[in-house]
This record gives sequence, structure tokens and C-alpha cells, in this order.
Amino acid sequence: MASGSGDNTARIWDCDTGTPVCTLKGHTSWVLAVSWSPDGNTIATGSMDNTVRLWDPITGQTLGSPLKGHTKWVTSLCWEPYHLQTPNRPRVASSSKDCTVRIWDAVGRKIDFALTGHKASVTCVKWGGTGIIYTSSHDKTVKVWEASSGTLKYTLTAHAHWVNHLALSTDFVLRTAFHDHTGRVPSTDEEKLAKAKERFSKAATVSGEILERLATASDDCTMYLWTPLTSQKPVARLTGHQKQVNHVTFSPDGMYLASAGFDNHVKLWSARDGTFLFSLRGHVAPVYQCCFSADSRLLVSASKDTTLKAWDVRTGKLKEDLPGHRDEVYAVDWSPDGEKVGSGGRDKQVRIWRN
Repeated sequence: MASGSGDNTARIWDCDTGTPVCTLKGHTSWVLAVSWSPDGNTIATGSMDNTVRLWDPITGQTLGSPLKGHTKWVTSLCWEPYHLQTPNRPRVASSSKDCTVRIWDAVGRKIDFALTGHKASVTCVKWGGTGIIYTSSHDKTVKVWEASSGTLKYTLTAHAHWVNHLALSTDFVLRTAFHDHTGRVPSTDEEKLAKAKERFSKAATVSGEILERLATASDDCTMYLWTPLTSQKPVARLTGHQKQVNHVTFSPDGMYLASAGFDNHVKLWSARDGTFLFSLRGHVAPVYQCCFSADSRLLVSASKDTTLKAWDVRTGKLKEDLPGHRDEVYAVDWSPDGEKVGSGGRDKQVRIWRN
């Protein structure tokens, strides 16, 4: 597991022993974003020092010099899906407070192009499985771009305030590529490509057509559900949060959508049509992030109240209270094999929880 910190470093941890494998040193300010490439061979980090750095996760060595170009800090990172990559030329996208998104060639370590058009900070970037890049911004819009050329396809306007976060119904398979629950890795590049493509198609197909769904979360207290490949109009408006919505995520099986809000609630929705299902009540302060287990049965949430909570998705009931952090819990992630949950907090601790 990789974590990024306000101490200007990122760290790679051995989840079995709970010890750091290596410390990634080089950034001169906070590390705000950390992302593994889908094949697991590279880690990208984005910092308040306006740069993106690439690292070898085995040795912890930096790969070449930092990727420079952003004029303000980097807010999020997303790798090009494995099944879309030109062989031996993976690309990574970085969004920034400078209103742009930059697409980098991670091997040549140079910029391919910049996506310009947002009028305020870009909060999140997602790279879809059909070669579309989605970006959200404080300018209240979500933009949809062609990843091949960098041209703007269209702008989704529905939110009345900052758009904080994006999620794709295919996020889980895009991030894990050819790695499935069996732990068996295909031996050849052709097999890896076929496996990644097959897993994406299966996750994205609804009634026989590829229909990647997008969810957007905003400071206007609402979320919207979209199928941007087929329509510029939202499928549904999801209302119910009383305050800003921080974070949104789809379950790996594509059935559910979870949102975390400043109103101390986590809410569960149907990912098909946006129908409201449950409010998960228990946190006593804002909820920053939430994450589903690989089998989509459990959801874990991280809060300012210093706890994590695990919820049963089918009943909406609290399954497990996970106290231990001594301050706000900013980030949570579930390992793709479903075995462990990682959390990072203001107490400078990274904690690993066994499921």
C-alpha cells in the first residue's frame, strides 16, 4: 500500500507486516495524491510543490526528474486504463488547482498535452475505459474529453456549486486491470491485455451495451448520475444530504453508489437509477471518504470523528466500529483482494485493518 503525507514524502508499506518498505523522498511540499499504475509497476505522486513524480515501487527510487508544468498544486491523479495503453507507453493524468489537467507519457516522462477550459481549480480526474477523460471543477462543471487528442467533447452543467469528486462505475476494474480475485496473473502481455479488456467490458455492459456511468458530488449538497457516453443530460439527481458532499464511489459490482457528506451521514443509492436506499447514521462529525469491499457487501467510511465504520450494504446497519486513530481520519481504501482496509489520519498514522 502507498500513502502520501504532509511530511513531503510518500511511503510504501508491507500490509502483512505493517512495516514501511521504502520512503519516497523528493517532493518539497505535501504529497496530496498517490496512485499505483494498473499493472502495479509504477507509483505516481502529486504534490503541493506543483510537480508529479514517478517511482519504482520495488526500490523506492524516483524514475527520472519530476514532471513540471503545473503552476499550482496537484489535486488528483489517474492512470490510463491498461487495456487502452500503447504498449510500453502508459500515460497518467494530473489535475491541478491551476485550472488545467495534464496528460503525461510516464515512460518518456514528458507531457502529451494539457486539457484547458476549466475556469477554476480542477478537483478530480478520471480516465474512462472507452478513452474518455472526465474532470470536475470548482467552476461547477464536469468536462468530458477525448483522451486520444485532448479535445473537449462536452461540458456537463447541472451542479449549482463546486464539484468535489467524480466516480465511475468501472473504477474498480480499471484500477485493477488484469488482476482478479484469484491472484493469478496472466503470463503474457497479450493475455494481460485480453483479461483487462474482458473485465472492463463485463463491468461496463448494461443490457448488452457499454454504458459507463459517472457520479458527481458537489458542495450544492447533491449528486448527479450520468451516462456521458450516450447523453449530456443526467440520469438522476440524488438529493438528501443536508450539507456538502465530499466523496462518491460505486460498488465493484456496479449495483450501489455511496456518498460521504459534511452532514455526518453516508448514504447508499441504487447505481442503476439513483434511487435512495439507506442513510448510514453513526458518525458524529463530517465523513471524508468511503470505500466498498471487493465483493460489494461491506462499506467502510472515514470521518473527522476519529473513527472508521464498516456497514452492511444490504441492510444499511453498522457492522463494525473501528476506533484507533487519535484524530480525524482523512482517507480510507480497501485492498482489491478484500482482505484489508487501509486508513490515514491527521494523527500521522497509517492503520491497516484485517477483514
